[in-house]
Amino acid sequence: MSTIALLNEKELVRQVADGSEAAYKRLFVHYWDQIYSIAFVFTKSREISQDLVQDIFARIWIKKEKLRKVDRFDAYLFVTARNLIVDRMSRKTFSIKNEPCLTEYFADSSQLSFRAVELKEMEEIIHRGIHVLPNQQRTAFCLNRFGGLRHDEIALQMGVSKESVKSYIVRAISNLRKYLAKHTEVLPLFLCAIPIF
Repeated sequence: MSTIALLNEKELVRQVADGSEAAYKRLFVHYWDQIYSIAFVFTKSREISQDLVQDIFARIWIKKEKLRKVDRFDAYLFVTARNLIVDRMSRKTFSIKNEPCLTEYFADSSQLSFRAVELKEMEEIIHRGIHVLPNQQRTAFCLNRFGGLRHDEIALQMGVSKESVKSYIVRAISNLRKYLAKHTEVLPLFLCAIPIF
């Protein structure tokens, strides 16, 4: 995830407002990982997160004329992302009970740079927790959550039963929760974000 400021960002934003697809692509590439990571924290689905990023940037392009009045593109982008993720979670895939967690996470747009660093730190802690999982649990969990594979596909790849795959994933989540309990600054967001079957 890039947290480095994009050079000439204000000029790029102005060009996007004027209809420049090249400038739009540069902004898209620069911010894609960051917005995808935020979406993934809440959805735990590669496909849904990718769809959300596409929708968020599509909205930016459709309403590009509004960018002429935008002083900070990162704040505008995060507000757009927040609104779409909250809407998607409440309308379709997720329970409305997740909205306060999401709203709180995005609440203060003046803290966006801090949030980016915070998210990066959270990702690193989660990845360390995944790294220390037993091999079978780590493999099944990663193939499911990051590889997007179904239980039967994982079972075939690992040479085990579907029941074993489900057991590995459930135990992996349990072990991750225990690991993250040692990092209280991360655990509430993780508990809000990650579903258990």
